[in-house]
Amino acid sequence: MSSIKEVAKQANVSVATVSRVLNNDPVVKPATKNKVLQVIKEMNYKPNLLAKNLRKQASRTVVMVLPSMSNPYFSEIARGAQAAAYDKGYNIIIGTIESKRWILDTYINMLKTNLAEGIVFVSSSVSKELLETLVDEYSVVLCTEYYPGIKAACVAIDNKKAGYEAARELIRRGHTHIAYIAGNSASSSVAARIEGYKEALNEAGIPFRPELIAGAKNKFEHVKEIVNGILGQGLQIDGILTHSDLQASYLLKGIKEKSIGLSAGVGLVSFDGTFVAEITNPTLTSIVQPLYDLGYTSVCKLIEKLQGESGDEEEGLILLPHHLEVRET
Repeated sequence: MSSIKEVAKQANVSVATVSRVLNNDPVVKPATKNKVLQVIKEMNYKPNLLAKNLRKQASRTVVMVLPSMSNPYFSEIARGAQAAAYDKGYNIIIGTIESKRWILDTYINMLKTNLAEGIVFVSSSVSKELLETLVDEYSVVLCTEYYPGIKAACVAIDNKKAGYEAARELIRRGHTHIAYIAGNSASSSVAARIEGYKEALNEAGIPFRPELIAGAKNKFEHVKEIVNGILGQGLQIDGILTHSDLQASYLLKGIKEKSIGLSAGVGLVSFDGTFVAEITNPTLTSIVQPLYDLGYTSVCKLIEKLQGESGDEEEGLILLPHHLEVRET
């Protein structure tokens, strides 16, 4: 017997669209509806009424999966998510995976057993390969990280523009040897920020030097090792962009205790704009992301999808505004 996924593939639409046709949802365009109905007839597809009825017994529960809670970046996103679920009359389970696949599987199984209706993946909490197995069957929204080709809404900032603005600020101050201490090299936000950084350098006539870019974890020893490694190659650094406020705070610590070979006059711009940026000494100039709004909007988009209030055309990148906050670094 044919499956709903096979019908969707044959009709060249999403599983969600087939489901809407079966439920006579008015948001589906007549031409699309007729095409899907024709494929259903040709394939002799019979909906699983038992499964459908189980799904109708909505749990009114959604899940948000975070890489960890050790970074205040994630806790502020979670705070916004919780508020959105409350405002919409839903329960929310917020969990961290700490790089353990078996923990992630626990949350995904909540979807498969109807204990949760949908899921929000934040940052690097899920791989593109796993997402590809989920988006056609379940309601999924991404937060902060975008995967091209994945049919799911993603709520983020314009990371290319943010990378450009951060680098341009350092260039404006006269810095020309600007390093970028990045995050995960496979991250869409890292790639976009590097593109913006390169654009700012090119605009100012400064050659791009890939050896000034290196990834580091949000740990002091790792940041210290990476920065000293760049300096150890005989490369000059007079300005630094960091992928997070935590990385920047570790840089300041290393400069102060002289375990990182940079002068106190190095230009420094961080990303995120968490409370960390305000309590370091000196305080951090940073690209401020609307973290609460990222969490809030992601959950709202998921619930709209569950309630049939958003069409396929709304799947894609949803950009929220960021801004540069100039402080003491």
